[in-house]
Amino acid sequence: MGTYTRLGSYLLASELTSDPFGAVHRAVAIAGSSFDRHVLVRAFSEELFQAGLGPRLAEAGRVVPLLGGARIFGLGYRIESGKTPHVACDYVPGRSLAQLLDKAKQEQIPFGVDHALTVIQGVAQGIVQMQAKGVSHGLLSPHSVWVSFEGATQLVDAPFASLVRSLLAKAPTAMKKLAPYLQGPEKDALQQDLFALGAVLYELLTFECLPVGGNLQSVLDRATLKAAQEDVPLPAEIRALLGRLLLGRQPFLTVEGFQAELERVLYEGEYSPTTFNMAFFMHTLFREENDRDASAMKAEEGDNYLAYTAAGESMRSGAGHMDGAPDAKPGSKNSLLLVGGGVAAAVILGLAYLFFGRHREDPALQKQLAELQLLKAQFEQQKADVDAKAKAQSEKTAQLQKQLAETKSADEKQKIEKQLEESKQRRLDLERQQKAAIQRLAEQKQNEQRLNEQRRASASKVAAPPQVTEIPKPQQPVPEPPKPVAAPSSPQSAGSDVAPTNEPARVLNQAAPAYPQRAIQLHLGTNQDQRVRLKVFVSERGQVLKVSLIEGVGGASGFDEAAVEAANKSTFSPATRDGKAVRGWTPEIVYNFKKLN
Repeated sequence: MGTYTRLGSYLLASELTSDPFGAVHRAVAIAGSSFDRHVLVRAFSEELFQAGLGPRLAEAGRVVPLLGGARIFGLGYRIESGKTPHVACDYVPGRSLAQLLDKAKQEQIPFGVDHALTVIQGVAQGIVQMQAKGVSHGLLSPHSVWVSFEGATQLVDAPFASLVRSLLAKAPTAMKKLAPYLQGPEKDALQQDLFALGAVLYELLTFECLPVGGNLQSVLDRATLKAAQEDVPLPAEIRALLGRLLLGRQPFLTVEGFQAELERVLYEGEYSPTTFNMAFFMHTLFREENDRDASAMKAEEGDNYLAYTAAGESMRSGAGHMDGAPDAKPGSKNSLLLVGGGVAAAVILGLAYLFFGRHREDPALQKQLAELQLLKAQFEQQKADVDAKAKAQSEKTAQLQKQLAETKSADEKQKIEKQLEESKQRRLDLERQQKAAIQRLAEQKQNEQRLNEQRRASASKVAAPPQVTEIPKPQQPVPEPPKPVAAPSSPQSAGSDVAPTNEPARVLNQAAPAYPQRAIQLHLGTNQDQRVRLKVFVSERGQVLKVSLIEGVGGASGFDEAAVEAANKSTFSPATRDGKAVRGWTPEIVYNFKKLN
């Protein structure tokens, strides 16, 4: 049995992170003596209680209804007062953005521009929704953002952030840690939130906290993509966005104006921010933590919580009373023993009913169903991302058509026609992605329905030895060799025999991926050839630091995961610069999976 610490209605199981506010715990809510559900519990620091948070925490309850039950703020919020006030919401497996940044820095794993924009996109949606409701966040920082292991972001401190900000003058330790994000205009709530958002984006791209005070213009001029392990300046369009957010020049006067500019950067540039790629990054970065959490949660679900119920506490206090009362009458002792025995018998009978009276469900089916439900949520988010891109592209096409009708210059018309053709092509590509996303969701619902039917069937009959169906061994997929990348030539090297001084990382021994058993079991994508394209970021010692998916199969089939796993098992030679081993990307690597039928 695990050891838990009670906090109000919850049993704290594990501290997931500590930050300037206090700590976030995985906790258990129980029903009687049985597990009910997992929750995230925010416990506050003693410094904030000394600053006066306790009596005022109930004020956060007024903000919760304004959030409208949106998933991006966390669901099932409950604020509990009492001796140690705290806040709880539905459990989401993940870690804070501050933890993500710290671990990526320590392990020197590159955090790409796409990943940074994925996080900012989610956080910005939360800020936009709050501003639309007439409230501001007020205290945005990497500690505010919870990144799930499935790649989605949440603002888990939205109900109480502005309240905590009002107390920071009396909480100097927290104030010092949050100072880089609090440099926006004091009297403009929107500009405060947008400045903090810019400070978070700057940190995601540079792996450096925005300095407090000083000349922020020169800071932006010197900024490079250190987070992506590239010593190059920030992309021009992102630098321009940061300039408007951090420098106060041409500020966004409305939240709508900011949203439109962010969508332009997200969808009209060379980036493809998706929760799918972010999920891969989170599983790579927090693989051990994710596995450890899953094992602990499974144990907690099967734990016995009798000792933490009112009856268990009563039994303990009753036992203590008997031991500590030497003058108690024998009759009283006998009565207490009878009552204690009756309670114990009731508990034993109840446990026996739970153990023998319930239908035992197939653990394999339960696991598959849980996986499918998680994937379903991920596919829905992917479809929402594609829908947003398609909408933005349609608006751009309409705008170009309007410009074409209004312009009179032949050169300008030719330029717009070219842009219009490119926009239409991109729109067609997005429409194909939308159709693929709809098909994946339909397949997911069918698989979920089939598993539910199997689950009901297995629960309605006596368990029998399962029939083993031999699955034909699939042909081993053959990976395509990496595409060669021509080294850039220069006037000095043209026609000479001197080897190029810069070389990308190369594959030495390319592991072949295993055909995903999930695809075979669920009959997903096995009737046609499948292809996964990716690239690998390799250390100066040839170690795999990161695998980035360029084009995947998607869905619950497991082809993408199989290709990534094979890439992690392959061996590489490092990139070189002027003859010296350095970190760098490989050329594109392609894995082909042949159809089975």
